[in-house]
Amino acid sequence: MGTQIRISREDGSLPCEVCGFPTMHVAQVVADDGTVLGRTLVCTTCQRGKQRPDPAPVESGAPPDEVPAG
Repeated sequence: MGTQIRISREDGSLPCEVCGFPTMHVAQVVADDGTVLGRTLVCTTCQRGKQRPDPAPVESGAPPDEVPAG
């Protein structure tokens, strides 16, 4: 089955710093055998978890949506 992320229905939620909706939850990362491996923040609206790395910075200094002329 693999590692799972479980969100408790009883726990509250927080405003997400990305989308702004109050849908950020503390979730448990659970192994196949039921062992809790840790916790992470998960937004159920934008589905961006804190465990994901941010995109690498653009070295040219140009914004990410622009391609440097060359």
